[in-house]
Amino acid sequence: MNGQPLQLDRSALSRAAVPLAGPEALQTSARHNWALFVFVMLIPLQNIYAVHLPRLGGGLNFLNLMFFASLLLAWHCGGRLVRGSGLNGWVWLYIGMSLLALLVGLNRVSGSGDHYSILKDQMIAVAFVFLAQLSATDAIGVRRLLLASMIPLPYMLLVVMDQHQAVSSWHYSHDLRISGPFIDLGANELAAFFTTAMLVALGLLLGDRGGSRWRLLYALAAGCAGTGIILTYSRTAYVAALLGIGLIVLLRRGGLRLLLPFALVFMLLPAVLPVSVMERFGTITVEAETRDKSTDDRFRFWAIAKEQFGRHPLLGTGLHTFQHAEINPHLTDTHNFFLRELTEKGLVGGLVLLGLLLAMARLVWYALRRSVPGSLSYGLGLGLSGAFVALVCGNLFGDRFTHYPMIAHFWLYLGLLLRSLSLPQAADPEPGLEPEHARP
Repeated sequence: MNGQPLQLDRSALSRAAVPLAGPEALQTSARHNWALFVFVMLIPLQNIYAVHLPRLGGGLNFLNLMFFASLLLAWHCGGRLVRGSGLNGWVWLYIGMSLLALLVGLNRVSGSGDHYSILKDQMIAVAFVFLAQLSATDAIGVRRLLLASMIPLPYMLLVVMDQHQAVSSWHYSHDLRISGPFIDLGANELAAFFTTAMLVALGLLLGDRGGSRWRLLYALAAGCAGTGIILTYSRTAYVAALLGIGLIVLLRRGGLRLLLPFALVFMLLPAVLPVSVMERFGTITVEAETRDKSTDDRFRFWAIAKEQFGRHPLLGTGLHTFQHAEINPHLTDTHNFFLRELTEKGLVGGLVLLGLLLAMARLVWYALRRSVPGSLSYGLGLGLSGAFVALVCGNLFGDRFTHYPMIAHFWLYLGLLLRSLSLPQAADPEPGLEPEHARP
C-alpha cells in the first residue's frame, strides 16, 4: 500500500459495475459516534422510549433528539459518504420523490396534518445508511455498530417469550400474534425485523472470519432472532426467512457442503416446533376456496389500489393517502408495499423505487464477487443478500419498508457494507487470505 489510497483498475470496475473507492479509503480515526451506538440499540425498543421517556414538546422526543445528536457526532467523526456505488444517489432520489408525494397528497385528501411527521419518521430510518457511512471510518467502527445492532436481540426475545407465555395455547389462535417491544406495530412488522437480524447474523456467521468471539455473537444473535420469528406466527416471515436462508447457503462460496446439514435441520423442525406454529404455517395459501379472511381482504385492497393507480398513473394520489376515505373506503393499508408505492407515487415513484432496489442488489452482488472470503464485507454481503430477498418477499404482503423501528437496522447494514467495501483491508488477517486491494 505504501500509504496510498485504495485504487481499483478500470477493467475491474467495468466488470464489477459498482466501483467503490475514494480518498477516505485509508482514513482511520479514534472518534466514534457514541450517540449513534445508543440510537441503534434503542430504536427497536419502543416499549422503553415510547412509554418511559418523557416527551418534552416542540418535537423534542427521543427519535428527533437521538437523530440530531447522532448526526452532529457523525460530522465530528470526519467520515464521508462512499462514492461510486450508485446507492446513495438513489436514496436521495427516493427521499426527493417522497417529499414530492407529500405535497401531492396534501391537496388530495383531508386530515393530512400528520403526514409531515409520518414522512419525517420514515426518513430518519432511511438516514441510517448515511449515518453509518459518516460514523464508521474504520473496521473497528463498523464492528462496533454491528455489535450495537445485536445487543437488543436477547432482551427483545425475552419480551416476546414473556408475552407468548401469557397467551400460549396448544392450537393456533389470533391471540398468539404478539408485538414484543413494538408499541405502534404488530406481529408481522416484528417478524420482519427479526428476519433481517437473523439473516444478517447468519451471513456473518458463515462468511466472516472475525474470530471465535464474533462468531459466537453472530450465532447468539441468529438464534435469538430466529426464535423470535417462530413466536410471531407471521406466515410471510416464515416464507421470507426460508428464502433468505436458502439464498445465503447457495451464494456462499463452498455453500453446497451446507445443503445437507440445513436440509436435515428443516426436516427435524416439524418434530420440535409447537403444534400451533405448524398449524399457522399450514394456512399459507392463495387459493380462493381455502384462503382465510386476512388473505382474502388483501385481494380486495389490491383491487382498490389498482383502480386508484389507473386514475392517477403519473404521480399517484400522494403520500399516505391510501388510508384516507377519499381513496380507500376501508381506511386500511394496501398490504402490499409495491402496490402502495404505485398508487401513492405513480409511475415516477415506482421507477425511483425500482432503481433503489436494483442499486441495493448491485451493491450486494458486488460485495459477494469482489470481497475476500472470510472478510467482514463478504459476511455482510452474504447476510444482506438473504435479507434483501426477504425484504422484497415481505413487502409483497405488507409494508416492511417504512416503519422506522423495523427498517432502520436494514439501512444501517447497507451503510456498513458500503463502508466496509471502501476500507483498504477487506479481510481480517487470516492465513491464506489477502486484502482485496492486493488482488489483480
